Amino acid sequence: MTDRSGHRLGATDWELIARHDFGGTQELDATIVGALGEDGCWDGAPLYTAADTERAEQFLASVDGDDARVVFTVAGHTVRVSADGTVEVQATDGGPREA
Repeated sequence: MTDRSGHRLGATDWELIARHDFGGTQELDATIVGALGEDGCWDGAPLYTAADTERAEQFLASVDGDDARVVFTVAGHTVRVSADGTVEVQATDGGPREA
């Protein structure tokens, strides 16, 4: 797996794919779907089948930047969203992630 700049990532490396603004107007699911879709790894299944992003957003916004995360798997990737708005991805299907 390589990141967007072509650097090879190890099996435990997380790739930053987006930053979510919990104070902004865009919802967390739109940030995640947009970021996954940009790299061609989004399979079109509704995100709500993998995670309750509304509850995740409420939780992460409530901890006010503390070291809290929500992790779930969607479209062959593990997605990690942190309270600071960092959205990261890690391949879980064994295949390479397109850069």
